[in-house]
Amino acid sequence: MRTLAGVDVGTTHVKVGFHDENGRCVAEVRRPTPRELPALVAAVRAGLAGCAARTGRRPDAIGVTGMAETGVPLDAEGRPLTPFLWWTDPRGAEEAAELARDAVTLFGVTGHRATAKTPLARWLWLRRHERAVLDRMRWWAGAPDAVAHALTGALRTHETLAARTLAYDLAGHTYEPDLLALAGLTPEVLPPVAGAVEPVGRAVAGLDGVTPGTPVVIAGHDHMVGCWAAGVRRPGDAGDSLGTAEAVMVPATAPPDPRTGLGLGITADPSLDGRHVVLVGGLSSSGALFDWLLDLLAPAPGSGSGAGSGSGSGSGDRYAVLPRLLEGVRLPTGIVVEPYLRGRAAPAPDPRRRLTLEGLDAAHGAGDLLAAAVEGTCLHTRWTLAELTAETGTAAERLVVFGGQVRIPLWMRVKAAVSVPPVEVVRAGDAVCAGAALVAGQAGGSLDDVPVLPREPEPRDPALAAAYDTVYERFLAAASTTGTPGTPGTPGMTGTPGTPGTPGMTGTPGTPGTTGTPGG
Repeated sequence: MRTLAGVDVGTTHVKVGFHDENGRCVAEVRRPTPRELPALVAAVRAGLAGCAARTGRRPDAIGVTGMAETGVPLDAEGRPLTPFLWWTDPRGAEEAAELARDAVTLFGVTGHRATAKTPLARWLWLRRHERAVLDRMRWWAGAPDAVAHALTGALRTHETLAARTLAYDLAGHTYEPDLLALAGLTPEVLPPVAGAVEPVGRAVAGLDGVTPGTPVVIAGHDHMVGCWAAGVRRPGDAGDSLGTAEAVMVPATAPPDPRTGLGLGITADPSLDGRHVVLVGGLSSSGALFDWLLDLLAPAPGSGSGAGSGSGSGSGDRYAVLPRLLEGVRLPTGIVVEPYLRGRAAPAPDPRRRLTLEGLDAAHGAGDLLAAAVEGTCLHTRWTLAELTAETGTAAERLVVFGGQVRIPLWMRVKAAVSVPPVEVVRAGDAVCAGAALVAGQAGGSLDDVPVLPREPEPRDPALAAAYDTVYERFLAAASTTGTPGTPGTPGMTGTPGTPGTPGMTGTPGTPGTTGTPGG
């Protein structure tokens, strides 16, 4: 049986895993994601070598996936000119606001609204503030592209990553010269687009644990790779990718009307095979909110691994205290949480929206607060999925859930009770990393032959589900008000379709926070 390697460059961690042909993980190495390209490449190389040493095998193919929007400018020699420009970096907010003046046209071409995290806004910021970097930039490489380039010497990307630049024509399947010209760039500075099963190159010599000539593919954007591996491939399917951020994804036959898409704050992305568009609604603070609260309530020594990382083990693991904290928590908690630690992206975009709690009293403890945060994210997901399926006109037959939070039993219990369609859970150690490996296993073949990772129904407690229906109405009444979060207002969406508030990220340079659909 062949051994397939997956590399997932995530917001929190970079994961390297060896898998069999069915996606079962046989070895994995996980490290915090470096902010510098040389360190990231070193981490991936060490991960490949480590997996090879543990298994005594070498991979037959390597698939690379990861977060979108995060990238690095390279000079003519392929050397980085800066550290990675992270999708959570708020620089570019002013430039995004300027782009948003023609928001309807922009969405009609790209399927996206302008936010600070988009590379086009970042290039405009560089042009204004660090012109020398842009003048020296020969290539722009997204994080997965840069890793594949280091492994093969060839610079390519996948359409699902290119579409996140805000300079890609969704219908034309090509970079849009007029948008690039706004930053003084041409399509030649961006990586050519390769298909998900098209090898971008062959592994170079000198990689420990890897045979020279091993095919390397860029499987695509992490959310889309996870969806494909989870079997979310056609209209009627729905996927829920859990991590630091959360993305709800619904395949559709056509993109939404631009004004509708802008009003909802959703994006339209190409599916992994390019046959459909995928409507995406995001929550930038899903695992991030849980981690933040847990660190406040039960700080632990060591870096550990969080819900956003998809890990439940390791030295100083903050999650070792979860069973004790959550023991005896009664559901519903009675606390209604708006889970907007970093503003709200969809389905009613509002960069000013913030975390609120209603119904908290002295009878609640730390476990109740954590459970309430879980409830808030699940209620938000229900709202997002309702808006997405209303737009597509196709009800979801199931909601397939994958990512780090599936390891938290309470999270899955709440998810199943809150969800309208039945919930199916992918229990793979890392569905995205496994998906990249499975895609690589079909290098030169067809995406249709990529196996679907095993998934199992999550039991739904009817009484708990009925109780959450009432909680959902309370949540929706609070979340759909305009004005200052947590105060009475007129129900409805924030902003006017076509001009959905002021795009951009909150905070100061280097501070995580975004109002766009999560890219990690």
